[in-house]
Amino acid sequence: MQTKQELPTSCVCHPSLAIVWLFIVLAVVGSVPSVAAQDRSLIPPRPQSLLDSQESNDVNSDSTSGILTASVTPESEAKAAPATPKDPLLFESGSTRVKYSLDAVFQQSGVTGSWWNLSEQFAPDAGYKVDRAWAETWIKPGIRVDTSATNWLTLYGGVSYVGSGNIGEDVFEQGNRGLWGVEDAYLGARFQLPDEESSLNLSYGRQPYKIGSGMLISVGAMNGFERGATTTFARRAWEEAGIVKWTRGPLSLDGFYLNPNELRSGDTNTRLAGTRLELNPAPDQPLGIAYFHVFESIFPYVAAPIRLIPDGREGLNTLHVYGRWNPLKDDYPGWHVAGDYAHQWNDRIQMAADAYNAETGYAFAQLPLTPRLVYAFRSFSGDDPGTTRYEKFDPLFYEGSPPLWATGSNGSFSFLNSNVLAHRISLNLTLNPQNFMAFYYWHVRANEINSPVQFGQAGRISASGGEPQLVAGVPDPHLSDDFYVEYTRVISPQIFLTAGFAVSVPGQGLRELVDNPRTWTGGLVNLTVKY
Repeated sequence: MQTKQELPTSCVCHPSLAIVWLFIVLAVVGSVPSVAAQDRSLIPPRPQSLLDSQESNDVNSDSTSGILTASVTPESEAKAAPATPKDPLLFESGSTRVKYSLDAVFQQSGVTGSWWNLSEQFAPDAGYKVDRAWAETWIKPGIRVDTSATNWLTLYGGVSYVGSGNIGEDVFEQGNRGLWGVEDAYLGARFQLPDEESSLNLSYGRQPYKIGSGMLISVGAMNGFERGATTTFARRAWEEAGIVKWTRGPLSLDGFYLNPNELRSGDTNTRLAGTRLELNPAPDQPLGIAYFHVFESIFPYVAAPIRLIPDGREGLNTLHVYGRWNPLKDDYPGWHVAGDYAHQWNDRIQMAADAYNAETGYAFAQLPLTPRLVYAFRSFSGDDPGTTRYEKFDPLFYEGSPPLWATGSNGSFSFLNSNVLAHRISLNLTLNPQNFMAFYYWHVRANEINSPVQFGQAGRISASGGEPQLVAGVPDPHLSDDFYVEYTRVISPQIFLTAGFAVSVPGQGLRELVDNPRTWTGGLVNLTVKY
């Protein structure tokens, strides 16, 4: 059965999308007067951070954030006051629960100085426009059903369908097209085991799956290009996800098989399987360890100085340890520390790579605007040109939003958590229960100079230190200084309006590659609806 249908050139003006967006606009207009009448104790959603808890895998309703350059709209699961109105899309009868859903995003974006004007140096005849504007939109209706077959067995399943597209061409020169296709389609069974303290959850199909805060395993679908919605992440579910989850109190053990939902134009046939053990001794304080193996892939690696390793990802092993903790929660409840460490190896290609993250932050709940200040340092190894081993870290399927694993604002398009290290500082402010501000700064550097940062771009002849040779990457480790500021308005618990502005200032490493580098700026206005 065919589950995908290519949209025509005018995809985002397709009558069905237009009708649904008309419904959304009417919903927004109708909801505005009610905002003033809402209980002011509404607690709005903050953007997700490493402190936020992992969403339970047996609830396959992974929230979808709108992301530009590096923007993110707020978490759609708004926490409401005690007197929350009944969900009009939730129906319960006896032991059966039916939840309809509707998610939609419209975003207008614009950039200047894209890619710091590197195209002028390395592709002067391509005619690439460094200044451009485009719009993205997507809509996803869905349904989930849970029913208790017995007092020890619950059956569940869900289906959603997504249509996405662009108007105008984005920074990858892709646009004016999109795709309708199935997003979620899964079945599951949850068993209460005889000891009455343990449960077993089995599920299979197109569904989300995430490990920890999403350093490596989170977004299971590719976006952009022929699918449109490059920066708003319309698709997140894995094409195939088979999950076995055992839970006993604060302890859980997963076994998983994952097949990512890749682009038809760039399918790498990647398949992986693994296991994850996690302990949650207190709310929002997990400690976990995961191992997984890529047993099939044609994804190539690029080694330093410039050498292609065909099918490099096949055979990759990854060990990932993560956790977050508040050791002084009674005296300093707003404080947290978090960390990740991952080691990768592949004996077939003599690979050994590492990545780590350390974060600390404090939420000043008693101060005006309840500021939340967080500092994070993370490093992803690069390939050392002076060794025969391959050492460039593979970021796999990470969560690329600013509060989580984006390395830079606009720069995150280029710095894909491989051969980079970054210092990140963030500040979140609550102006009032409906209005929020967030500020981010990244100082981004390369771990290895004259070594690929992304896919081997910036190839050139270098004669320093001896014979001329072909190299890639940057000659100086300083890549960029990136800034991002975001304002979010909670129109209602289901509707959010976000405006963001991003700046990426090229560092010395980029300045030595091009004669006239430009500062890369970008802006967005995003409307997100989630029912």
